Amino acid sequence: MTTQPVPAVTRQSLLETLQAFKRTSLLRAALDLGVFDALAGGPRDAAELARVLGVDARALRVFLGAAAATGLLAVRDGAFALPSGAEDLLVSGRPGFAGHAVRINVSDWEWEVMRDLAATVRKGGTPLSPDATEEAFGYWEEFAAQGTFVTRAAAAAVVEETRAWAAERGPLRVLDAGCGHALFGLEVLRAHPGATLTGLDRPGVLAQARGHAERAGLTDRTSWIEGDLFSTPLGGPYDLVVVANMLPMFGPGPGTALLRRLAGVLAPGGRLVTAGFSVDGGAPADEHAAHMLSLLMLVSTPGGEAYSLADTRRMLSDAGLVETGARRVDRLPVQVVAAEIRPTS
Repeated sequence: MTTQPVPAVTRQSLLETLQAFKRTSLLRAALDLGVFDALAGGPRDAAELARVLGVDARALRVFLGAAAATGLLAVRDGAFALPSGAEDLLVSGRPGFAGHAVRINVSDWEWEVMRDLAATVRKGGTPLSPDATEEAFGYWEEFAAQGTFVTRAAAAAVVEETRAWAAERGPLRVLDAGCGHALFGLEVLRAHPGATLTGLDRPGVLAQARGHAERAGLTDRTSWIEGDLFSTPLGGPYDLVVVANMLPMFGPGPGTALLRRLAGVLAPGGRLVTAGFSVDGGAPADEHAAHMLSLLMLVSTPGGEAYSLADTRRMLSDAGLVETGARRVDRLPVQVVAAEIRPTS
């Protein structure tokens, strides 16, 4: 692991950590109440804003003061206003709106399970039942509805990693395995007009994927398989199989078994591409998102975590695949790895 200077732990930094959940609660509540949307037209004082939102005036005054103290709001001449950047990121309907990430990153189940993280560490795995790998775990429907900050960049990297190969391949038959929101597969369709996509996931999740395809105007080039990655017939063969953000949910054994199963539906000369957060021995602060994903997998799955590039390569090799290329997504601890079936001698 790379060694680099780490800021000292101080009373101030401890206090900021101890109060971080309050800031998170303020952001979540402000979005739920519609505070940012109500301020999009300009500053309002607490009393006026309470009337607009239909909430208790005293409670809102206290709330707004706390939000301003943490930088979520600005105060101008006694009225509350949006600080720089908030209109682009926190007002619904704006192209850069990021408020949907709150429900993904501050989901109710995660909030609850993190309350006793020490118990999870003592146990060695998730206390959840059902856990995140089971069908009854409904969070993935919400995740599929929203997507993430980094999906577009990672999906674009998948396209770039396979672009030269795809140009010589002809119309692509694509399987997005455990597709979730299906944004990876849909990005491939955008890049290759003749491509068709099959997305596989559970029924509730696929309802969200279908919605994304409809909004993208790509329903005529998509089909769907409802079921489980490890047991449902996959169809095929496929020229390209994308398995994005799935390997971290499983331990190395099940992960390898999944890759071997997916390799079995590749057409001759086809490619399998993995994409996901990767912990590669850099400074932990530089791989913050990947370590946080590992923590999330610790509390929500029996044996998952964010893998290193070396781990991914090992699983691909054990599944009978050989790497054809890899790339890290710019400024993110996300690795995209492409592979094909290992030639027989």
